[in-house]
Formats: sequence, C-alpha cells, structure tokens
Amino acid sequence: MSLNRSQAPSFNLINSLVFPHYENILLSNGIPFYQLKAGTEPVIRLDFVFTAGMIHQAKKGQAFFTASMLSEGTKTKSAQALADALDYYGSYFQVRSNTEDTVATLYCLDKHLENCLSIFIEALSESVFPKKELEIQKKNNIQKLLISLKKNNYLCRKGFYRHLLGEGHPYASFSEKQDIEAIIIDDLKAFHQKYILNGLNYIMLSGNYSLHSTKIISSTVENSGLKVGALEPLNILAKSNLGKHFYEKADSVQSAIKIGKITINRQHPNFRKLQFLNLIFGGYFGSRLMKNIREDKGLTYGIYATLEPFKELGVWCIDSDINTKNRQVGIEEIYKEMKLLRTELINNDEFETAKNYYLGSFLRSLDGPFSIADRLKIIIDNSLPNDYYPEFVGVLNKTTPEELMKIAQEYFTEENLVEMVVGQK
Repeated sequence: MSLNRSQAPSFNLINSLVFPHYENILLSNGIPFYQLKAGTEPVIRLDFVFTAGMIHQAKKGQAFFTASMLSEGTKTKSAQALADALDYYGSYFQVRSNTEDTVATLYCLDKHLENCLSIFIEALSESVFPKKELEIQKKNNIQKLLISLKKNNYLCRKGFYRHLLGEGHPYASFSEKQDIEAIIIDDLKAFHQKYILNGLNYIMLSGNYSLHSTKIISSTVENSGLKVGALEPLNILAKSNLGKHFYEKADSVQSAIKIGKITINRQHPNFRKLQFLNLIFGGYFGSRLMKNIREDKGLTYGIYATLEPFKELGVWCIDSDINTKNRQVGIEEIYKEMKLLRTELINNDEFETAKNYYLGSFLRSLDGPFSIADRLKIIIDNSLPNDYYPEFVGVLNKTTPEELMKIAQEYFTEENLVEMVVGQK
C-alpha cells in the first residue's frame, strides 16, 4: 500500500492513559521488591535503590566516590575481572549517586540473570575500595572540577543554589578541590557500611522477565546480607540569601543567568498545573521565553525554565547564556514574560498547542519498559498514588487558561527570587 504524502496523517487527542500494572512484594528481610513486566525482548533491568544520596554524606564527595568505586574490585575479583565476568554474558552494571539516593543497575538477558546477579551482588557487598583506583578517580575528578570552574554555567548554578538554599544545605552541595583531596578509603568504607550494606530502600525489576527470575532475585537478595535502612530525619531548612547576586568573570563574552525561587514539589496538588504553566513559559522550544528572547530578539541560543522537584521542596528557575552587552535586556524580558502570564490569559491556540505537545511528549516518555520503570521510581520515591500518571491526563485536559493565570499569580511572582549572574561587568 502506497502512502499519499500530499495528505497529512490524522491525529487523535489523548483523553486517557493506562499505566502498566506492577507488583510489589515484601521479601523476608523486609526489602520491598517491585516488579514491572513490559516489553517483548527478553532483556531485563534490575535496580537496587539505596538511601545513600549526597544528602546523607558526612563529607562532600563521600556518596559520589563510594558509588563510583563499587565497580573497582572485590575481595576475589579485580575491576577488570568483574567487567569481564559480566561481559561474557553480554551484561553490565552501573552505579549512579544522586542527591537523595544511590541507584545500582544491572542490565542483562533474562536467561543469564542467575549468573550475572551473583557477580552484581558481590560488587555491591564485597567492594574493597583499592587505594590506587581511588587516587586515580580523585585525580580525574579534580581535573574535571578545574575545567568546570572556568565555565560560567557551572559557577552560576553553584552560586544560585548556595544563595537560594544556603551554604550548608544538602541540596546545594558542591565539592571543592580540597574536599576531593580529603576523601580517604575509610570515608568510603564507613558510608558503604551504613548506607549500602544497611541502606537498601527497595529493588525494582523491569523488562520481559520470567517467573523463574523473580524467584532467583527474591532468594538471592534475602540471603545477600543487604539490609533495609532506616530513614534519617534531615535538617534541610533553607537559609536563603534572596536578591540579585553577581560574580565577575573577566573576558567572558557570554553571561550565565539563573533566576528562580523555592517552590512546591510533586506532592502538592498544584504541581502538575505548575508544570504545564512552566512548559508554556519556558519548558519547550515553542515556549514564550524561546519565542521572545531567542527568536524575536536573538539574544541567546537557548533559554529554558525548569522545575526540579526534590522530596522536601521544589526549585523553579530560568537558565540562559546571553551576550554580556545584551544581558540586562534579556533579564528585563524574562520578568516581562512572567508578568504577562500573571495579567493576561493565554490564548486558545497557544494553550492547545502546548497541551497537545505536553501530552504527546509524556506518552513518548513511556516508550519501553525501562522508561516506564523510571516513571514508577518517581511514584515510589515520592509516595504518590498509583493513579498519579493516569490522573495527570485528566488534570491536564480539565485545566483552563483562567486556572493557569491564577497559578502564575501565585507562583510566578517576583518576590523571594534569587537572581544569579556570572560574567563581565
């Protein structure tokens, strides 16, 4: 059948969403085991989520280096031997240290899980943190830091978060050269003991797996020695230094700009409407900030507004690099667009275009079992209801321009802002 390319394909509006079913069982050692079966290929992903984020570290860099060293050797295997053993089965694992957790992930074929899982567990539970490899990693990360310190964007992000949340706030933790140099093996062993061996929050299996694989995982984890960690109360009150802040960086052609404030997170009932409003404001290529400051005035190659929802709070900010001589004009236009959303209704064409884009991009984010697992992790981590994503479609379809103007009047005000600029005077 030949295609008639003179006719545009038909399209349908998205009115509902069915989020895939998942199972949650509690293992005998108290560890929750989530199972999300999806996909057609016999490939699986197994996530071990530990309460080992940067917010729990006693020293800057402790969480990051502990995570990055888990692949550097165990009591019986060198780093190369670990990699070769998994590579034989076409498998690999990676460990990511995040602000609020550390996630160790194993990818493999379902039929090879039993062989790969034992190697994976060994890497997590029997790491020896060899000194030579740690020194190499420290040296490499110091070099990366020195490069970052020459970049306006990095300096602006660092300054923005420190002014917004406070120097000692765990969400505003940025390692300095001396912090990296101060990391020693004992720091990693202590963090590993407390937050990896005794800090497994939950495990999650996704992909096209067999019942046999779920039984192997259950048995192996129950006998692994890994334990559930108790969540610790954190002192994370923000101590904001609001207002305008400037850091001079001589010979900078471009100025890095970050403007934002503390806002709501995913648990708040207005969060999804705020996400939608933020999309219209600066969340995609057809946003108001892009059309005004990039397309109409040519002041920047890119400008975006983002929402970063942490467990305890949210951060909303506008981020751009603008030619130094046009910097003030760009900043004024940002505030102008904020005011327009507070005072004028969004027209129907712009509203419908953004809504359809948002719904379409959301559906694309659910393409494949591992992408769905990422969404499930958000539900678990934020204690959201099971219908959070199906309800999202209904909330979006029922939202009106009038409601978004009220949201703008509440959250897009110019009070309690931090404006951080890095560049030439």
